[in-house]
Amino acid sequence: MKKIILLVSTTLVLGLSGCANKQKPCEDILEVKRQEQQCNEWRKTMNNKQYPQQAITAKKRYEEACVNLRYYRDGYDTICKGNDKAIGEKKDRP
Repeated sequence: MKKIILLVSTTLVLGLSGCANKQKPCEDILEVKRQEQQCNEWRKTMNNKQYPQQAITAKKRYEEACVNLRYYRDGYDTICKGNDKAIGEKKDRP
């Protein structure tokens, strides 16, 4: 009986961990929108000449995170909403 329980629990854990590690074929639209809003905030701060130190910091962050579009930088070809299917294929990073 203990062997059966051990076998079932091991199979269950391995099955669930396999599903948890599977990458989505496309990025979540809410995450992309959140990043777009953050980039807009950095752009506003970067262009504000009243606080030069904040402008320099915002410029560095903007260049690191916003110069390349996120879904291209992460290797995604498309963005999906909800249960939509990905149009493109996930590209491997070089």
